[in-house]
Amino acid sequence: MTKQQALDLLAQKLEATRALNMADTLMHWDAATLGVPEKSLVSRGAATGWLAGEAFSRFIAEDTLEAIETLEAVDGELTELELAMLREMGRDYRKAKAVPPEEMQAYYALTAQAQSIWEKARETNKFAMIQPYYEKVFDFNRRLCDWYGYTDHPYDALLDGYEKGATVEMLDSFFALLSNKIAPLVKMIGESGKQPREIKGIFPIEKQRELTPWLCKFSGYDISRGKIGEVEHPFCTAISRNDVRITTKYHEDSILSSLFSVIHESGHALYEQNMDEELESYGLAIEASMGMHESQSRMLENMIGRSRAFAGVLLPKLQGLFDNFTEWSEEELYRAVNIARPSLIRIEADELTYCLHIIVRYELEKALLTGEAKVCDLPGLWADKYEELLGIRPPNDAKGVLQDVHWSAGFVGYFPSYAVGTAYGAQIMRAMRKTVDVDGVAIKGDLSPVAEWLKQHIHCHGALYEPAELLRLATGESFNPAYYVEYLSEKYTDLYK
Repeated sequence: MTKQQALDLLAQKLEATRALNMADTLMHWDAATLGVPEKSLVSRGAATGWLAGEAFSRFIAEDTLEAIETLEAVDGELTELELAMLREMGRDYRKAKAVPPEEMQAYYALTAQAQSIWEKARETNKFAMIQPYYEKVFDFNRRLCDWYGYTDHPYDALLDGYEKGATVEMLDSFFALLSNKIAPLVKMIGESGKQPREIKGIFPIEKQRELTPWLCKFSGYDISRGKIGEVEHPFCTAISRNDVRITTKYHEDSILSSLFSVIHESGHALYEQNMDEELESYGLAIEASMGMHESQSRMLENMIGRSRAFAGVLLPKLQGLFDNFTEWSEEELYRAVNIARPSLIRIEADELTYCLHIIVRYELEKALLTGEAKVCDLPGLWADKYEELLGIRPPNDAKGVLQDVHWSAGFVGYFPSYAVGTAYGAQIMRAMRKTVDVDGVAIKGDLSPVAEWLKQHIHCHGALYEPAELLRLATGESFNPAYYVEYLSEKYTDLYK
């Protein structure tokens, strides 16, 4: 096989994978936003399993390896894009080849069914409904660790799939830093007994829907190249860079839940929409890592969306839609959206305590993968961890172990990326502020300078660089979580005096 034949073959493989993934993603969107007949779950699960299995089988064919090895032998002749494609496909191929195809196809079918079962289990507060699916998910992932191989800890094999280079050793150190620095601040705030004025009342859902397009426009998300849906658990999904869809969930008694989920998912959408078009044919029009994706959404949601500057822009919009804010000041709104107190639901956690929720999930995943914990014991272990780290105990499983979709979707190892990504975001924001007046543009209600900086330094590169290199290029230094701790400490010390 010649170099050109190898490049052409890999391009064909990527095109087929992209088409199959688009079909699978559309089926997932349909199920999540529209709902599907209960009796269709098995057949839909089989269909999505076939799509994933077909993409998997095509990718792990012997001619893929031949093409990869042909290009690895002449890597000095490849362009930067070709080298990045080779790096990603080589890694993915060798990991995929380690897994028996029939096992992978069965796993995709399992998780397709499990997500629908999870929704019902959460709705009815019955962990027993999802327990057998979780047992199969973690059993598969334990075997996956062995198939992938690892040096120090089995969890490392899964972490690398979401956050390249992440290890248990690195995360243990990172989470210890957060626990040691942030937990005492949370305790001090709790013991002070002082909290800002809270936002309470009824907020008609139709009025909340009117606010959503404005939030998207402010964030920079181009709705003409996307769509907004309503779901149980908000997410962003990319059919292509010109079809990036977001979702939210409206609560009549909570305006902040949907407001910040829209800003958060818009941050994800910006990343997807702003990738260079040229990257698509090389399979590089994807995020550098899950953590880098989360850095964009959580930075937009918290570091801008919960800033004093944005409070000044947001308040008039809220006053125009809801009578609840007639007597509010900008400072009161700023403090209200930054109230810090331990809570049960991760996606509604305040900025200060959020990573404590991630530590719970991280510790449980580690224990389940090593056999130190069993799935049947998850509800109790979850409650114990929450009581230990946050000082509160879930009253039921719906507000405890059943609140996240990730395990039913098979995303074991994903959770740490939320915390790592949040720390990335603080470091990226620090670098961006050197040349962009972030607060100044937010006050004007136009984040285009922020979006442009992120596009040039993060978004446009897709997966051209690995996360550590991309962070270094964007900020001038390697990962430094001290910036995140410093940001939180300064912000919440000021908020609570």
